[in-house]
Amino acid sequence: MNKVDIKNISKDELIKELVRMGEKPYRAAQIFRWLYKMGVKSFDDMTDLNKELREKLKERFHITKITALDSKRSLSDGTTKYLLKLEDSHTIESVLLPEDERTTLCLSSQVGCKFGCSFCASAPFGFVRNLKSSEILDEVLFLREHNRDRAITNIVFMGIGEPLDNYNNVIRAIRILNDEDAFKIGARKITISTCGIIPGMDKLAGEKLQIELSVSLHSADDKIRSTLVPINKRYPLNDLIAACKDYTGRTRRIITFEYILIKGVNASEGDAFKLARLLTGLMCKVNIISYNQISPVRNSGISNGIRDKGYEAPAIEGVKNFIRTLKSRAINVMLRKSKGEDIDAGCGQLRISRL
Repeated sequence: MNKVDIKNISKDELIKELVRMGEKPYRAAQIFRWLYKMGVKSFDDMTDLNKELREKLKERFHITKITALDSKRSLSDGTTKYLLKLEDSHTIESVLLPEDERTTLCLSSQVGCKFGCSFCASAPFGFVRNLKSSEILDEVLFLREHNRDRAITNIVFMGIGEPLDNYNNVIRAIRILNDEDAFKIGARKITISTCGIIPGMDKLAGEKLQIELSVSLHSADDKIRSTLVPINKRYPLNDLIAACKDYTGRTRRIITFEYILIKGVNASEGDAFKLARLLTGLMCKVNIISYNQISPVRNSGISNGIRDKGYEAPAIEGVKNFIRTLKSRAINVMLRKSKGEDIDAGCGQLRISRL
């Protein structure tokens, strides 16, 4: 029979499987601790389970594994990016972001992405498939195993792919990340970043998970945002902001808006005033980040398509003026420093080098 991917099922589902096998429900918690706290890759290593049960597990279940193809570590801030190979040989990226007492993992949710944001290095290579929840969890297990000196404190779904387009697998993974017998990462330490998939935001509001929601905004003008974030043509700003207000009203949690400043595109004082008008009265904060130049694809035989747009970061004074304008309109705003600039840590850039 086809074996079940054991990291692709919840604890409740595992309990049901064990009961069908004639085993006690409490074994599920033991198995979870071996898989996620200890990170074992074989049922034989689950030494507090009797041999008969371990043989049953081997007959019925499969433990997925992930391997590294490449990695780069920033000399300036310690950010480390990994290019990881899945069992079907497709590749994704995961990033470790160390900062004082906090260690954040930036995870991918899909192999490729179908939404084509014009500033994203993943965009030119299209969408392949969703990640299974087990593969998302494998990202965490791999990064933890290779960074034992850092305790994982935060998770952000800001890597390759759109998390709300892979809704069920991402939520399943989050519940395991939050589980006390697995990773025990607090829900408020987990962030989903979306380009604005309104149906997914609506479903997320009903999950009763105290996770953080981040929305990639990047412009308060529909025409400009549709160029930067093409999904805006399906879910324009008025609809998106209405969905954000509904989300904050139902969850009582603020939304973070991500805004990449691009010289001559969305970084003028007028753009800042438009943004302030759009967000006035909404429970939110704005993260400002200057555009991170994407390195050209070398010797790939594939047109970059991103660098050709000529995007550049604005001068520092322009960034400061943009932030001052927002603050003058009582918008909660902070400047977020781009991490790992010396290793091309922008989403998809290490994968480009292999493609």
